[in-house]
Amino acid sequence: MNGRLSRIVLLVLLSAGLSACGSSLAKKKDQADIHYRLGEVHLMERNIADALKELTKAVDLQPDNAHYRNALGYAYFVRGMGEEAHKAFDKAISLDPSLSDAHLNKSALYLEEGEWDRAIAAAGKAAENIFYKSPELAYNNMGWAYYNKRDYRGAVEYFSKAVQANPGFALAHYNMGLAYEKAERLKEAVEAYRAAVNAAPNFLDAYFNLGMALAKYKDKAGAIKAFDRVIELAPESDKAQSAREYINLIK
Repeated sequence: MNGRLSRIVLLVLLSAGLSACGSSLAKKKDQADIHYRLGEVHLMERNIADALKELTKAVDLQPDNAHYRNALGYAYFVRGMGEEAHKAFDKAISLDPSLSDAHLNKSALYLEEGEWDRAIAAAGKAAENIFYKSPELAYNNMGWAYYNKRDYRGAVEYFSKAVQANPGFALAHYNMGLAYEKAERLKEAVEAYRAAVNAAPNFLDAYFNLGMALAKYKDKAGAIKAFDRVIELAPESDKAQSAREYINLIK
């Protein structure tokens, strides 16, 4: 075989090898994505053990995928495995520092652990990304951390930012009502609870707290109406039993 022919054969072999390698990588990526999607389904269905199994397989196949690491961290978090969750979130962030969901999940984990200042810092990292599509979630986490620090002015500030970012975010309206009550701003608390039930008409706790706030505000008719809604939504619940008792007291 002459030199020129040898080079041609070598190039053909190299090309075939690269093609096979590329095909193998693509197959591995597809397999990882399948495991990731299955893991997400299991997470939504609260099948955490199966979610962990699928997401671990996804990470094993694509260890540099920040989204897979973040999802695995969330599964660990839900399972109560905080140390493993932190490691997974940290790895996701190291792979993609702009991944706001990982910062948000880390802040939620800090909230669970009572690490209020760290929760604020992590949520702040999520919120500072101008491309993040759900900044209200980060602001709500920050507000909840301030609430637990008994800094109710700070809590209201960030819950307000959350509802400005998403006016239909019922939980942030509700949390703002809690903060206003702690700050003894009853009128604003009533307004916040009303906004919560307007955004989520089946929000049981918001209706109950609205009834309590209206009773304190001496609006008997409004309080009874809110308590009646609690009973309508969950007639066998403890909240409904309390609502009936408060209605009898008000009358």
